[in-house]
Amino acid sequence: MFLYNYKLTIEYDGLSFNGWQKQSYTENTIQHQIEMALSILLKSELKLTGAGRTDSKVSAYNQTANFHSDVKIDRNSFIRSVNSILPDSITVKSITKVSVDFHSRYSARKREYLYYITTEKKSISGDHYYRINYIPDFVRIEGFISFIKSVRNFKSLCKNKTDNFDFNCRIFEFKYRFLKSKNEIIFTITASRFLHSMVRAVIGCALDIGRGKSDPELTEKLILKGEKFRIHYLPANALFLNKIYY
Repeated sequence: MFLYNYKLTIEYDGLSFNGWQKQSYTENTIQHQIEMALSILLKSELKLTGAGRTDSKVSAYNQTANFHSDVKIDRNSFIRSVNSILPDSITVKSITKVSVDFHSRYSARKREYLYYITTEKKSISGDHYYRINYIPDFVRIEGFISFIKSVRNFKSLCKNKTDNFDFNCRIFEFKYRFLKSKNEIIFTITASRFLHSMVRAVIGCALDIGRGKSDPELTEKLILKGEKFRIHYLPANALFLNKIYY
């Protein structure tokens, strides 16, 4: 039985990584990099549990993870030391001692993602935007947003083949901001949980409806039936895990 349970808040640029979750075929994951740094500092192998398994190229402002240890950690020296080991694209922002039964994934109540879209070429930070060459019809998008917030089963809008919870999720918030002066559209979506590629599918559907490429009534019927249909999964480079709520 470990004496301590520590929660980390982590920021990372995911463009060069093969996602959060540790893989047997590569060391190029965020989880592996942090576990390696922790093992060096605490002189023992540790398992890190993340709140969300972000896909390849997805970034995070505030990913949460926890690990158990017998070592009492000094917050300030730990932050300095672990960040000196980690690559520049990963930063541990904070460490907090939490209850022994805290679990980054199962204790979470909801998760929030942001998706960045630009309607013009960006030479600075452009790698973190999805570029489109049109202004969508926001009235049509708002209609889809209103519909999707009432949906509970997202079997049509993910890449999962099976799911322990029957593909059920609850969207608490889904909104957008159109920053006309910057030619940017920023989507925010918050839900109890997310299925594999669900955020990119939901926003992809919203954009297709907003540009008149998809019929909203037909799309809504297919989603309610749980039928798979052709979806424009948006690229992962513009997706950010913003916050985990406990």
